[in-house]
Amino acid sequence: MAYGEKLYKDPKLSSNGLSCETCHQGGNLFQASFAKAFPHQVAMAKDQFGMSQVFLDEMVQICMVAPMAAKALGWESKELAALTAYTATLQTSFKPNPCAANPCAANPCAAKNPCAVKNPCAAKNPCAAKNPCAAKNPCAVKS
Repeated sequence: MAYGEKLYKDPKLSSNGLSCETCHQGGNLFQASFAKAFPHQVAMAKDQFGMSQVFLDEMVQICMVAPMAAKALGWESKELAALTAYTATLQTSFKPNPCAANPCAANPCAAKNPCAVKNPCAAKNPCAAKNPCAAKNPCAVKS
């Protein structure tokens, strides 16, 4: 597992300075479907490669080729095996972002927000600074 974690964090795998962790640190950018057993549909695989469903090792390869602008790893390589195994460990503890589908409706603090009636999702929300849930809001870091 240590080798997979090392590779996951290594920007030298890419041609553009990205590592797997660049996008996925703390579970970021994993979609809710990441919690499902593979194979399953992944938007990036479908949109960019026309694949209706992928296995985890295929998704690792897609990330290598697309965002990381690298050559695909050998299918029988220890690097692909290690990255896939490490990513599988991340999957076991993954909790989908409750705000991914609809950041306004899914806000777990919405009921506690005294400014909620003034549309907390409005770009010029006058209550944004007064929101007592801002520190607890899992959507706060999203732009």
